[in-house]
Amino acid sequence: NFLDMLHLGGVTTALDMGLGIFGNAEQELNLIRHAAESRQAPSRIIMTPIITDFLARGRSPQQAIEEIDALRSTNSHRVMIDNHFKLMMDGAIYSGLAQFKYPGYIDGHDGEWMAPLETTEKWAQVFWDAGYKIHAHTNGDLSAEKLMNIVRRLQNNTPRQDHRFTLEHFAYATEEQSRQMAALGMVVSANPYYQYMLSDIYSEKWLGDDRARKMVPLGSLQRSGVPFALHSDAPMAPLSPLTLAGAAVERKTINGNANNLNERIDVDAALRAITIDAAWVMGWEDRIGSIRAGKIADFTVLERDPYETSTDKIKDIPIWGTVFEGKPYPIER
Repeated sequence: NFLDMLHLGGVTTALDMGLGIFGNAEQELNLIRHAAESRQAPSRIIMTPIITDFLARGRSPQQAIEEIDALRSTNSHRVMIDNHFKLMMDGAIYSGLAQFKYPGYIDGHDGEWMAPLETTEKWAQVFWDAGYKIHAHTNGDLSAEKLMNIVRRLQNNTPRQDHRFTLEHFAYATEEQSRQMAALGMVVSANPYYQYMLSDIYSEKWLGDDRARKMVPLGSLQRSGVPFALHSDAPMAPLSPLTLAGAAVERKTINGNANNLNERIDVDAALRAITIDAAWVMGWEDRIGSIRAGKIADFTVLERDPYETSTDKIKDIPIWGTVFEGKPYPIER
């Protein structure tokens, strides 16, 4: 079903951010590989090991790297492990467990950390030193602050060029934090569907208008020069890049309310965030993300030009199909 959804959404490469989330990474990887390779799916999936799998099994960071190296040796054409690793900062935005700075949640409840911050930093240092591209599940502005402090210490301990440390989800952050991320060389993978689905209820129940209407502030990232991609975090949002792009450009809620329109991005930025800028976040910009000589011939064929389509209709543009490694795969209707 997931492979079918990738094709229907026009996705040719997916960076899956949770290998081991079900407790057996090797079995999970083998099942996904069997499904993708046996049906010759027109997509590739890059699996990302996650810290919680190793913590639950009592592994050290060094043991985790050894296990990942062993799994990487089984890479296939369509399903592979690259050099990505995922940390977990605060809790999910849907559950109201993200970590926010003062004044916090207006109903008085608190968020949660998914692991002790000192543990998270210890693991980050090992994978940073090993040259991994690190991703961190981070939702609230307090979590963003703590994550940036970790990145500062990592850079101070072991300076790295072009590390692309990625803040995943980006449910809420301040304008100042966007500029700080730019200074630190960080990038963002954001879920713009959060503001579409949750800003109204967060405004009423948990954050108040000022912060809730600024959820997923992509405009701040664009003004600060922070590269960003858009993701679905499926099934937290539809596995549809055009739906994500439309949500980022429109910035309206499911109830039709406007969400701090200063944080809108234009159509070009939204399309880049699901193509070449997404490839940049993944570290695959030399291979995919745009059409030019020397790259893999992956692209999506749309039946209407998104630049000539009303922004509220971008999500409805029909997808003819995809071209994967030069071979066309039309969507059967």
